[in-house]
This record gives sequence, C-alpha cells and structure tokens, in this order.
Amino acid sequence: MPGYDAAFGASDKVCGCGAPFLGDEQFCRKCGARRVMIRDESDWQIYLRKALYISTTPTFLKVCFGTWLCFIVTLLLFTYGYMMVPQLCWIWSAMVILLIIFALAIHILARPGQITVALATGCLIAVVFGSVVGMYNYDTAAIFPMFYRHARKYTNVVASEPSAAVADAGKITFGPQTRVDVNKSVGYIAESGITYCVAPIMDSTKQPRIEFWAAGVDCCIQSGDFHCDSSQDEKAQGGVVIFDNNGWFEPARYPYYEQARAKAESQHMLQSVAEPLFVRWVEKDNLDYLENYYSRKAGWTSFGISVAFLILSAILSCAMWQPRSMVASGY
Repeated sequence: MPGYDAAFGASDKVCGCGAPFLGDEQFCRKCGARRVMIRDESDWQIYLRKALYISTTPTFLKVCFGTWLCFIVTLLLFTYGYMMVPQLCWIWSAMVILLIIFALAIHILARPGQITVALATGCLIAVVFGSVVGMYNYDTAAIFPMFYRHARKYTNVVASEPSAAVADAGKITFGPQTRVDVNKSVGYIAESGITYCVAPIMDSTKQPRIEFWAAGVDCCIQSGDFHCDSSQDEKAQGGVVIFDNNGWFEPARYPYYEQARAKAESQHMLQSVAEPLFVRWVEKDNLDYLENYYSRKAGWTSFGISVAFLILSAILSCAMWQPRSMVASGY
C-alpha cells in the first residue's frame, strides 16, 4: 500500500501516535518519533514482495514441488527406462494426463479447489516437457551406456578375421600386429560442416578386404592425416565399437561413416566388407571411454534440466496461483 509503513503503523504524514506531521517536520511534536518518509513501490518491488509472500505459504510448496516431482519422475523414466520398458513410460504419461483431466472435471462440476488448476496446469507442462526432454536425453546419451553393458568384449582379435564373427562386440582388444593405416584415411564433410573421418585397420598380412575401420569426428583432413583418439599411438590396440542411435533429435552418424568408407575405398583402391565395424581407436585400458562419457553426459543433462525446471516451476507457481489470504494481507 503506497505511502504506508506497516512496520511503524504510520504514513509519511501521520506519526504512529496519531499526531500529524506539519510541513517538513522531521520529528513528531507529541512523542518525538522521527518521521519516516515512505516512497511508492515500483511494479518490480511489488511483484517481488508478492512472490516472497507466496513462497512462504505451504500451499505454494505443494504446487511447486508437486509439479517438479512429476517432471523428475517423467524425465528419469524416459531417460533410463525407455529401452527396457517403453510401454511403462507411455502408460505413466497417459495416467498423469488422465488424472489431470479428472481433477479439473471435479474442480469445474463439483468442488472447486484452491490449487487444482495451478497444480494440474503445472503437472501437464511437467509430463509433456519431461517426456520430450527424457526421450532426447535417452536418444543422445543414455542409450549408449546401455548398448555397451549389453554387448560383449572380445580380446586378441585379428584385423583380417571376419568382423561378422564379433558382430555383437562392444569393446575389442586387437592383436599386437594390428595398426591404423593413417595414410589411407579420408574425411567426408557433411552438409552440416562436420567432418566424418575413417581409416582402415590392418595387420601384417595381406588381407583381401577391410573388416574394421577406425572412425572419429573432426579429427582428420580430406585425405592422409588421421589423428582421431589414440590412432597415432603405436601401443594402442583397443577398439570401442561405435553404436548408432535412433536419430530422433540429431542426425545419426553411421550413414556418414559409410559415406566416408565409400570415399576411402574409391580414393585408395581398397575393398571393404558390406557391413564392417567402425570403432574408436583407444588404448586397451581405456575401453570404457565412450560408456563413461555418455553416462556422465546423461547424468549431468538430467541434473541441469532438473534444476532449471525447479526454477521454472517456482516461477510458474507464483504466476498461476494467488492465495486468497493475499487480499486480506494487503498484497
């Protein structure tokens, strides 16, 4: 209320004892209290005071954290459960939406609730946003550690043996004579400007066809200079198989590696099997490299988005819900 100090129970023209201030008097002639000059609040100050008041009410916590909890459950379920139980993910989302519709129907037809509309709106935003972001996090990060946990590990693999024999591999340790032929590498530049690099993996024998290819992104030139991962390290003999995602939100990389392979075959007169394995060339003790990288990416993405949505939930709760007691409190 402009011009009124609730703490002193006085305006800037009347003292707390009830005596008026005359002119520019700074002290009350009756009780000697100092005159408090009250300035009108700006719209931002009023909104901030309103938000601080709302945030102290128990009902605000129900709206804010109820919405946030709905988002967290949806996000984690889609991120880490979509591969194994996709039906459960969609059942959860459908069930939340049906509960929202049921609550709003009761609110309209029978018993209006103080927080029903705000909580229902927040949960609807949470389940839709959580489903989309959860699927994005699953398809771009969380899916890959699951691939590596379910795949097999092979040791002492010879580069000339059929890659189909280890088609279910996730991690491979090659024999001591295996190397990446960086001189026969190529880079394929996609429409996005990303360079997809491949180089044949060979051994000391005269193998008729290339079964394995080392691959990477933006780590080579158009021909003959391949420095992806540990390809320049002569002691490196590990290969982490490159898996492809569904490509729901970002273009799948495997087709671009295939384009690079075709370019290498044509440019260096090589012959490859129809379905070779593409691997990231690493040291033998670093075979968990991609699994750990994508696990951290999925975890930090989930954490960051959860914190951001908590802030968004608090803002939405303040904007959507106004306690009835605010009117009586002068807000």
